[in-house]
Amino acid sequence: MKASKAEIEIHFLVSSGDSLALTKLYDEYGDRIVSLLGTRYPGVARQDDAQLYDAVNQAFFGYHRNPGTFDPEKNTLQRFLEIAAERDLKNILEKEARQGKKKNLPDDVELEEKFWNSIVKEQVEPESQMIAKETIGLLDSELAVHFESAEDRIMAAMIIAGERETSAYAAVMQINELTKAEQMEHVKRAKDRIKRVLERKDVEGKIKQLLK
Repeated sequence: MKASKAEIEIHFLVSSGDSLALTKLYDEYGDRIVSLLGTRYPGVARQDDAQLYDAVNQAFFGYHRNPGTFDPEKNTLQRFLEIAAERDLKNILEKEARQGKKKNLPDDVELEEKFWNSIVKEQVEPESQMIAKETIGLLDSELAVHFESAEDRIMAAMIIAGERETSAYAAVMQINELTKAEQMEHVKRAKDRIKRVLERKDVEGKIKQLLK
């Protein structure tokens, strides 16, 4: 089935580098394709629907960077994006499976209970508060070695703790006034940069040693 006139118009905007093209893509197809992936992969949707959004983001950004990969004579734009998003979701799932589900140390029960939960969830008991302050202090000290910006240190801690919501990072970056598509683009760029430092310096491994 060929692309519709409306889809060809959107494709033209993307191809011409229109600043609103990515926003139009998300408005028209974003939720629709996330929902479709959730129907096809109900287990993923129940466990961690952020993976569905990650897949859609990757598919949309990939098309936005290389619009020539879409042929309006062979597919509708929606079908093209569906195929790309499903392919990217499979890649995400395969990568996490190779890494042992996630790289954020979920299998380390002691570390999970002692550290990550103290950051992600507020504790009311005085002893828990003391542990949280102590562990957060260790985290801040280690991150300060690798990141000069306070904003980068906060985002690095969020990445290590497994935070995946774009809105949470957008709030730290103070870009809430941007469109959802623009927020995703800025957040992805920042997270990729910070992740490279975390991986290259093995920051998570060093923090784990500090907390033993």
